Amino acid sequence: MQNEILIGNISSLCAMVTDSISSTRKKREEILGYQIISQLFYGAGTILLKGYSSTVQNAVAILRNLVAMRKIQNRAVEWILILLGVVLGAVFNNRGLIGWLPIVANLEYSVAMFRFVDSERNLKLAFLLNALMYSAFSLIIRNYVGVASNIFVAVSTAVFLIRNK
Repeated sequence: MQNEILIGNISSLCAMVTDSISSTRKKREEILGYQIISQLFYGAGTILLKGYSSTVQNAVAILRNLVAMRKIQNRAVEWILILLGVVLGAVFNNRGLIGWLPIVANLEYSVAMFRFVDSERNLKLAFLLNALMYSAFSLIIRNYVGVASNIFVAVSTAVFLIRNK
């Protein structure tokens, strides 16, 4: 169990680095590209830490970001991805009420990505909320690096937003 916690936290550290890079990018495609890499790292970590509702959200987030990068603006695709996240999250939720945090975070960020296509500021605000919800979930699954990384990402995103009004 200790090895799983250690490796899961190291994986989250790698995700933190890529999320931090993402929060400093100005181009939407760069933001989303770095977030795809971070989702891979977070997914690996949440598998080890047995936060399966989050792992499913990481996979859906990768699909969502790929669709957004290709600028596919199709309501059917958007709704399929949103529903996929909610349904699979509910099916794989092994953490009870706290297991809903990644599901809600992914839902919130997915809606923002599809609604705020041309708004870097609104996308970053949604990313900030997403990071805060994931920090609470990470604390429960003993992903201490995930807690720190999500708080760091939230703060760095907030600073970026304040500086670039």
